Amino acid sequence: MKKIIMTMMVTGLLASQAQAADTFKEGKDLFQQNCFMCHNAELEPAQAPPMFGVQMKYKMATEDKESFVNRITDFVMHPTKEKTLLKEPVKVLGVMPDIGAEEDEVRKIAAYIHDETFQPPCSHWKHAAERFKKEGKMQMYKKHQQRYDAMCSNFTAAPKVQHANFKGGITAEEGSLQAVMQQIAMDYAALNDAIFKEDFAKAATAAHAIAFHGTPSLGTKMKLMGGLRTDMKEFKKADHKVHVLATEVEKAAKAKDMKTLIAKQSQMLSACMACHTSYRSRIIEILK
Repeated sequence: MKKIIMTMMVTGLLASQAQAADTFKEGKDLFQQNCFMCHNAELEPAQAPPMFGVQMKYKMATEDKESFVNRITDFVMHPTKEKTLLKEPVKVLGVMPDIGAEEDEVRKIAAYIHDETFQPPCSHWKHAAERFKKEGKMQMYKKHQQRYDAMCSNFTAAPKVQHANFKGGITAEEGSLQAVMQQIAMDYAALNDAIFKEDFAKAATAAHAIAFHGTPSLGTKMKLMGGLRTDMKEFKKADHKVHVLATEVEKAAKAKDMKTLIAKQSQMLSACMACHTSYRSRIIEILK
């Protein structure tokens, strides 16, 4: 009897997985037929925003897959400037036209967009950065160049960082989030030791390492974005706050200003603990 029940469970699971695969393929085919001609990230000039950015924006603005699908479907069925989440692309490219698809087809496309893993649109960012630079639009140039540097250039533009007890640092390709956090902890311990010994040079080095800590893999970043969704902005703000305070610690250490150094180090610890308390359990759940 147990074997029969187990067989039925396995059969049901396989059938469910097969149905999900069929649904994904159907959505992908509909996407290729109706959307890819404009949302092809290799087009220059761009005709529509790359799906990497579309997916990220909608995941950050919605709570789950159902609301993601509903929001995209509502926009695609009746596109307007007021409904769009991608304000910047609409300013440049205009509102997308009505593609003439039935609602059930649009919902399948939206579900596919939610589940697909889109590659970063490196060519799009590179060409956009070059174009904006030629046009003298330096703010837009920096924005696209930073995206390209962060996702596509193997971090060759990142500052050189000397980490505590670690040679070569942690790169996005080889560092898990856990490894990054462990390295920050080692750098923080090195900072405390340097302050205690009044070794300002080592304190500056450790603070710099915290300010420019490593980042996890692209896949981990995408999981975090998908899991934190609307809270991703606050998570980034928390990380940026630590970055700013760490640079202030470094500045105080270089100036051999012990009073400011200790004050900023204390503020940085508080910011680290606040971020840790707010996000640790959620991130563990997302990445497990």
